[in-house]
Amino acid sequence: MDASIIRHSLDLAVNLNDTTNGYVVEERNVRFWMNGKAVQPVSRGSGNHVFLDRGREDCELEIQVNGYEPCRLKIRYEELDKLIPTKAVFLIPSENNGKGQPLLSLTGRLQGLEKLQAVSFSSTGCCINSFDERKCIMSLFKSYRYSMEGIYYGLLNMERQTYEPFVVTEELTALSVKLASPLREPFSVNSPIARTVFGCVDEDGSYCLRVRDDSDYLNYLVRYVVNGEVRFKKVDFHKLDAAALE
Repeated sequence: MDASIIRHSLDLAVNLNDTTNGYVVEERNVRFWMNGKAVQPVSRGSGNHVFLDRGREDCELEIQVNGYEPCRLKIRYEELDKLIPTKAVFLIPSENNGKGQPLLSLTGRLQGLEKLQAVSFSSTGCCINSFDERKCIMSLFKSYRYSMEGIYYGLLNMERQTYEPFVVTEELTALSVKLASPLREPFSVNSPIARTVFGCVDEDGSYCLRVRDDSDYLNYLVRYVVNGEVRFKKVDFHKLDAAALE
């Protein structure tokens, strides 16, 4: 008797992360919609959900996870890996998540706002030593206490109060990582590196950037894009009254 072979096409892998701490979201109460239609991916654990045999067509994906704000994003396959299309999604914890974790929120509305993210001045775990532009390899002075693979970071310029976002694709050694693309901005040796916290922006310019109230020092450098212009603002999350973006 001939053995039957069943093949499936992995068309999209979604990895869910908590943007405030970078941890994977293990919550099982997760719902997905593609172009407004409810869909059910296969859960692989560790925040991973895979879509099989759906075809690789661009779409709008909506995600609702218990304890987190609803998330809407566009899936563009030209931006994803051709072999295993993977999308890292960073979820914002809900203020009423019921887990007793204090949260602080920077909210408002700014016409023309397109993107919003930030890095913490106090959570810089390592500093840059050098960068090989040809190989896209960054060497570090101090080993990062967490894995940097597949994570978004910012390289701070303390003098200008700006930072350059970058993406780590591979952790080569404890003191070197490979980046998705070359650095574009000049940097100083020993400049600090911090993990990126992502906010959300609605079509009308309404925004939300949320962090955990877990320290007496919660100064962040916010990076936001307004009508294509990159802007920066230093925000103390314990003094949000004067922190509106402009």
